[in-house]
Amino acid sequence: MKMNDTPVFAAALGKGKIKWLTCLLILAAVLVTFFPIFWLIETAFKHQVDFLSVPPKIIFLPTLKNFRSVLAQSDFALAYQNSTVISLFAVVLSTLLGVPAAYGLSRFRFPARGLLSFWILSTRFIPPVVVVIPFFLIFRVLGLANTISGMVLIYMVASLPLVIWIMVGFFDDIPFELEEAACVDGASPIATFTRIAAPLIAPGVIATVILALIGSWNELLYATVLTGPDTRTLPVAIYNFVSYQEIAWGNLCAAGVLAIAPIMVFTVAIQKYLVSGLTFGAVK
Repeated sequence: MKMNDTPVFAAALGKGKIKWLTCLLILAAVLVTFFPIFWLIETAFKHQVDFLSVPPKIIFLPTLKNFRSVLAQSDFALAYQNSTVISLFAVVLSTLLGVPAAYGLSRFRFPARGLLSFWILSTRFIPPVVVVIPFFLIFRVLGLANTISGMVLIYMVASLPLVIWIMVGFFDDIPFELEEAACVDGASPIATFTRIAAPLIAPGVIATVILALIGSWNELLYATVLTGPDTRTLPVAIYNFVSYQEIAWGNLCAAGVLAIAPIMVFTVAIQKYLVSGLTFGAVK
């Protein structure tokens, strides 16, 4: 090997080490992220003697006993139904209100626009624990405490700033010349929004719906304070498996698997629409 080839070889070796180190860091991050999910699913299929054994058993005889025990409880089935209804209605309403509001903030210039945008964003800075008691007092006066409609309202209010801010970014990425061309052709503002802007930000709508749905589906604090036995949601029902006497680990993990399954299935089902939507552009 020539002497002048040594620096090149050293540089290539250094790049190889950096590449392997990067791969190891990514692998470690993946393991740290997915290990709790793996442990949750594994424990859900274990007998009590298996998940309490020390050291933990990797090889075990799977069972559906924990799932049967959870599904046999009527309050869990009711909580599952409540979470589904509340989350879907909250996401639909927040999307229907948030997308047009984001379009207005993105396209129209008016006084105090920046102040209004900051105010919408600032509502995300407030910890829910600060406002949960005022919400409870207001809902009790209005008769919305311990009601499905009350939970839909509060989840919609909580999701609305997120929807608006994400969608503003998507609308800002759309060239304004497209809408100007549509207006020149005689399209009304509503037609411009529905026929030009809305189809182009479909991937953003789908991504926003997923984020809002996850937030509503997993919310615990508001549901703990504002719901009762007939309106409690899935996170509250799962939390009830933790008591002063014991922690029902098998039932707790089985309920957790049943809780994350719909979100995972929904995300996988619409993944192709996300990918195809990202390639949907305005260039003809």
